[in-house]
Amino acid sequence: MVEKSISSSVKLTLGGLFFFSLPNIFGSLLEPVTGIVDTALIGNRDTTWLAALSLGVVILSSFTWVFNFLIHTSIQSVSEAYSLGDSNQIHSRVKVAILLSILVGLISSILLYFFSSPVFDFVGAEGELRPLALEYFHIRLVGQPFLIIGGTLISILRGFERVRSCFILIAISTLLNSGLSWIFLEFTDLGLAAVAWGSVIGAFFTAVISFILVLNTKAIVFKSLFIAEVKGEWLSFGKNSFNMFCRSMILTGSFFICTKSAARLGHIPLASHQILLEFWLFSSFFTDGLALTGNILASRFKAINDIESFQSMKKNLLILSLFFGVSFTFFYMVLERQLIGIFTNDPAVISVVKSIWPYLAFSQLFLCATYVYDGLLFGLGRFDYVRKHMFLGFLFSFLPFIIYSFYGDQLIWVWLGLIGLGFYRVFIGYFGSINFNRELS
Repeated sequence: MVEKSISSSVKLTLGGLFFFSLPNIFGSLLEPVTGIVDTALIGNRDTTWLAALSLGVVILSSFTWVFNFLIHTSIQSVSEAYSLGDSNQIHSRVKVAILLSILVGLISSILLYFFSSPVFDFVGAEGELRPLALEYFHIRLVGQPFLIIGGTLISILRGFERVRSCFILIAISTLLNSGLSWIFLEFTDLGLAAVAWGSVIGAFFTAVISFILVLNTKAIVFKSLFIAEVKGEWLSFGKNSFNMFCRSMILTGSFFICTKSAARLGHIPLASHQILLEFWLFSSFFTDGLALTGNILASRFKAINDIESFQSMKKNLLILSLFFGVSFTFFYMVLERQLIGIFTNDPAVISVVKSIWPYLAFSQLFLCATYVYDGLLFGLGRFDYVRKHMFLGFLFSFLPFIIYSFYGDQLIWVWLGLIGLGFYRVFIGYFGSINFNRELS
């Protein structure tokens, strides 16, 4: 049988897909590194600064996550046009993605600035924490537009299959951000503002360099990009973006509800929840590299109507996701004590974490497939399907457990809600991709 490939460097074998995904995996893992470095730098200086930093980061992370629809829709639309070799469509879609990211970045930054006071009231920022948190937050808002624009431009590059360039750019940006934060903190009197300015400069650097890389892509001509017609693309891109925005709102809301529910149970369950969430998010960031590959390649195969290559790619990506899931389950179970010990020595917190740990560990077996199915559905352009079923999953797989947690009065019910939502996403991913196969057949 002749080996299928979409280019000389991307083969649809287990090894080929794994190595194509590696830059995406490393790039995804680097995303939370800056926050970890900032936390470590501030945490070793002042506990009050750390608390203020945490409040600002939680708010900014939540809003950035809500606007990640630009990432997935940009990859899908650009990859599809690039696969068809339609120069006019490529320039139009790239232009729409850039313009929308500028609008979203500026508007979100302005709104967050003017509504920062009620937002911080809502999260409970009081006393000496409030002025520190607001100072950090307002400086970070200067970089918010660049953060969103840079993320969109990196997604455009991924749509052109320049995944190695994206990884190198993210790595350099992370080093710059972390390095500047340390320098400003060590050699200036900026205090907490030091790490905020490090993040702003890092975001600006990422936006500028990624824009230069986009312009240097062979498929892009600056003059054509400047004069490209966008009227016909706004409706399609806007509709897909709206569907993804709703999906992100539901998912972000679910995590927020879980945190609020854990907080209601007391500080020990809340601390336990945050520790468990770190391991949940680590595996999701890791597997997100496979999801990005699924988005890029599914968009291509849909564009050229290549069902055979799609099937081969889908099968091998799911096998890789199973391998990742088994690996995470194994290491989480074998290294349970050591991993929990990274975050706490409190016997009460350890007891709560250990009661939920087996559920977290064994859920990785199917959760890794959840992320791959998400990437495949994004690549197939099934954003309306994802939005509709995310809402249904929230209602029927997540909310019942959260409601029962008010009666059960245990953190396990909160986590069963998260796991239930993840299982439902596997279910809809399977049937969503099967329906696509039938349409093309």
